[in-house]
Amino acid sequence: MAKFAHILTIFLAVGSMWVLGSSGALSQSQDDYQRAMVIYGAKNYEAAIPLFTKAAQTGNVRATYYLALCHQYLKQDAKAIELFRHISKNFKGSAEAVLCDSYLQRIPQQPSAQASSQSSSPAAASGKAAAETALEALKQKADQISEAQWKALPEKARIPFQMKNGHMYVQAKVKGQYLNIIFDTGASMCAISLPDNPNLFSSAEIQKAPSVPVSRPHGLAYMKLVDGEVSVDRITRNCTIMLSGEHGVTLIGQNFFKEYTYEIDGFYIRMTKAPYVSPVVATASASTAGATGSAGTASAERLVKANNTAAGAGVVLTKGTQKPDAPAGAKKSNDKYSVPFVRQHNCMLVEMTVNGKPTPAMFDTGCAPDGLVMPMNFVQRLGIDRNSDGFFAERAEIGPIIRKYVPVSFANGLDCLLIGPKFFGDRPYTVDPVNNVIKFQY
Repeated sequence: MAKFAHILTIFLAVGSMWVLGSSGALSQSQDDYQRAMVIYGAKNYEAAIPLFTKAAQTGNVRATYYLALCHQYLKQDAKAIELFRHISKNFKGSAEAVLCDSYLQRIPQQPSAQASSQSSSPAAASGKAAAETALEALKQKADQISEAQWKALPEKARIPFQMKNGHMYVQAKVKGQYLNIIFDTGASMCAISLPDNPNLFSSAEIQKAPSVPVSRPHGLAYMKLVDGEVSVDRITRNCTIMLSGEHGVTLIGQNFFKEYTYEIDGFYIRMTKAPYVSPVVATASASTAGATGSAGTASAERLVKANNTAAGAGVVLTKGTQKPDAPAGAKKSNDKYSVPFVRQHNCMLVEMTVNGKPTPAMFDTGCAPDGLVMPMNFVQRLGIDRNSDGFFAERAEIGPIIRKYVPVSFANGLDCLLIGPKFFGDRPYTVDPVNNVIKFQY
């Protein structure tokens, strides 16, 4: 049986993520659940099982789901399947039930020793490797653009946006239909919520589209990959789009606008086309960056490795030991108004300090909460405090922005912090994908 732990994942960080509230007294069940999540994040699945079990006995469907994942990671497949079926039957309509239904459809109805043996056979391993290769090829296709396609893009665009529930919404046209859609720098690809837009893609298009596992804060979800025409203001292009079964996951991702520098103020996203970089040069730059080690890239990589070791992060953002992409020769700026970033699956990873401790953070315009979003297992390492109002960091800094007593929220499945537009307040900034920096106005 294929395990979630061994499937290629594509990171998708959007503001519709499930976030643990940071205020109010926690019940015993919630305490058990949060303690279990810290232990789960450290990959100590045996120790997490008793706490998840206690929380699940109170009817906590999310605790039941992670209890099933613990058994699955421990290769206790029969118990995991039993719990997946329990969730599917008793929590219909929940996000966890959707995930369980999707998983159960991909396994034999009656697991057997023969099936287990076949899943670990050389043939099965070869098939899995071929599937991973195919998925990686799909992702690379989504990342690449020819020079002719680049020339066809307009030089500039001025895109009005509205803030709603902490998200930056723009008007887009997808396959000829106008949609209000989230502008999300934390998403590697564009995505469409099928429940919110049931008539946008035909059943035939959906049926023939390949399925890929996508890392979500509440676990892995299978999404379909399709191609479709997307327009925002003057920019029109054919993009690879993920089709999600969740409400609220409709967004413009990096594969739509990564060829542009963009300035964000209180009213507009002002885009300017960046110089063309061929796929060959981009690939060579990513490879040499790992060998030569620019200051910004090396610093971020050290931080990611330190986080993965100290915090025991549960879901990795990259496959294997792949390094974040960065152009060769990038340098860490001494200008506090210019914050360098490295690309990781098209997402922007920056360095910030929390309570004086350097830590990586993903700059994510789809992140709705104010303050910092992190996994529970970062609390002790970053010295996060708690009072009657909830969890907070005494001090957080990035570039010219210094905030004190910063509220902290929690989300599962992260390797680093998330910071969204609310963290920056009203300060305008420009994202430069050529030099890989975020420039704040004085």
